[in-house]
Amino acid sequence: FNAEQARRAIAHPKQAPKATLTPGYKTPVNLVASPDGRELYVACESSNSVIVIDTATRTKIAEIQVGGQPADVTFHPEGKIAYVSNRLDDTVSVIDVASRQAVKTLPVGDEPHGVLTDAKGERLYVLNTSTDDISIYDTQKLSEVRRVSAGRGPWSLALSPDGSRLLVTNTLSRFVRLRTPPVSEITVVNTEEAAVEDRLMAPEANLLQGVSWHPSGQFGLATLNRTKTLVPMTQLTQGWTITNGLAIVWTKDSAVDQVLLDEPNLGFSDATDIVFTPDGRWALVTSCTSDRIAVVEVDKLISVVRKATERERKDLLPNHRGKATEFVVKHIAMERGPRGLVMAPDGRFAYVCNSLDDSLSVIDLGKMESVGSIDLGGPKEVTQARFGERLFNDSKITFQRQFSCHSCHPDGHIDGMIYDIEADGIGVSHVDNRTLRGINDTAPFKWEGTNPSLSRQCGARLAVFFTRGAPFTAEELAAVDSYVCTIPRPPNRYRPLGAPLSPAQRRGKAVFERTMANDGRVIPVDNRCVTCHCPPLYTDRTKRDVGTREKLDRTGLFDVPHLNNIYDSAPYLHNGMAPTLEEIWTVYNPYDRHGLTNDMTKDQLNDLIEYLKTL
Repeated sequence: FNAEQARRAIAHPKQAPKATLTPGYKTPVNLVASPDGRELYVACESSNSVIVIDTATRTKIAEIQVGGQPADVTFHPEGKIAYVSNRLDDTVSVIDVASRQAVKTLPVGDEPHGVLTDAKGERLYVLNTSTDDISIYDTQKLSEVRRVSAGRGPWSLALSPDGSRLLVTNTLSRFVRLRTPPVSEITVVNTEEAAVEDRLMAPEANLLQGVSWHPSGQFGLATLNRTKTLVPMTQLTQGWTITNGLAIVWTKDSAVDQVLLDEPNLGFSDATDIVFTPDGRWALVTSCTSDRIAVVEVDKLISVVRKATERERKDLLPNHRGKATEFVVKHIAMERGPRGLVMAPDGRFAYVCNSLDDSLSVIDLGKMESVGSIDLGGPKEVTQARFGERLFNDSKITFQRQFSCHSCHPDGHIDGMIYDIEADGIGVSHVDNRTLRGINDTAPFKWEGTNPSLSRQCGARLAVFFTRGAPFTAEELAAVDSYVCTIPRPPNRYRPLGAPLSPAQRRGKAVFERTMANDGRVIPVDNRCVTCHCPPLYTDRTKRDVGTREKLDRTGLFDVPHLNNIYDSAPYLHNGMAPTLEEIWTVYNPYDRHGLTNDMTKDQLNDLIEYLKTL
């Protein structure tokens, strides 16, 4: 050991290498063609921008900064104005097409996604995914004139050819009881009255996303998943865990049929968006986790449905993995993560957003082939987190490519489903699917708290009990862990950063932190809210028995969940038995084992809920 050399090294340390910024990916998720077809506007959620593409030269000609995490974009029918939903900021950016600048920002509901005008351009419809409603704006006054209720998680919308109706897809199922199949809503909006006209049901389906009307106006098609929650996750080899397909929404009688896009030995995982060719002969459907487009011959699809008996349409077609071979005539390979797609007005080409490749694919509709790629200018370097994001959104890990991590955690969040997982015992210990937003530093994982790390959660266990294939390699697992740790929580909608608590929220905080019951009794330390849910993550990372064990649960000890953004992850408790925060205590805490709450007044409970929503 050379002491003098060590002293010199300490006194004169080498200069640290310069920090490098994380590459600025684009992540295109949706796009729209201008009315004249000369330009494409592409919403890029990672760069908070809209990229403008010249369709003649197939080059990027401009990039317009908008709000946080743009999710969708549409043009006013005149083509002079474009509207962009900003999911992170809860706003819509109004873009002047001539100057290529955002000239106005409109406040809307939480996490806006789909955005579209009516045929005349008089009203703008914005789907608020987190508040389950639709903001309707007057495009002249740029003011919100009405807000109507949608289903759970409204996602995308399409205008009928005659302009009289909108079809709205919803990603999450309605709340259903344990051992009850999901049922998702397709909301029908009357554009003349700017009101909900009907609420159609897609039984046993969830994650309804892309939607498009057939040019005839006789029906629309919507993408969907069919998640099998009534059977344990042991049926993957039979194709009976998550299947992927289409809903056919009939205009005349408002009926909803379902067919699968999966084939007997190959799934079409996470069908995401759909568009018809102008003549209505073909429909193109993206699969964002198998990196393909399915080309559907529409007449054959309709023939398959119409030839079936009523019972077959109800029970057979929604579950038959062989029927797709009768109407899917081709699969077109895409780059990584194809999501939104749009048809050129002249019907010659279609354009597809490759979300994890920062590019667009160009499809020649005459050849039904990909004939080119448009670079959006993202970095070529692939970081560990980006590599992990690609793996998270890739169904190659799963037997026969039936689903991906994204299937249960769309955009890193929830699918609202309750699962029977083999590791917990078949037929017992059903568990609510939890969000991945902001879960870094909240170990252990699983409701029973048996996985001490994300590597344990996503490693060999995932392969054995979920994907039924080879597990991630060590490099892949590290990348997936890195990506999951970067999934952010959105800003809290009930308390902006730095904002003071409202009077009700302050009273709720006092209830949350109280040590005395209303009658003067001292509340035991272990039965105080703040003991188990201590800041800043509002979990003590232990397991507790709060009296919610049911007959089919193998234990009553459950992981204490973190409460950040708790308002956005219903249903609640370990098996999703509580659809609302209120019911955690009004229905499922009869013996005061989940905090002392039975002495509270209704006002105190309301105040407590208001405070919990701010965490």
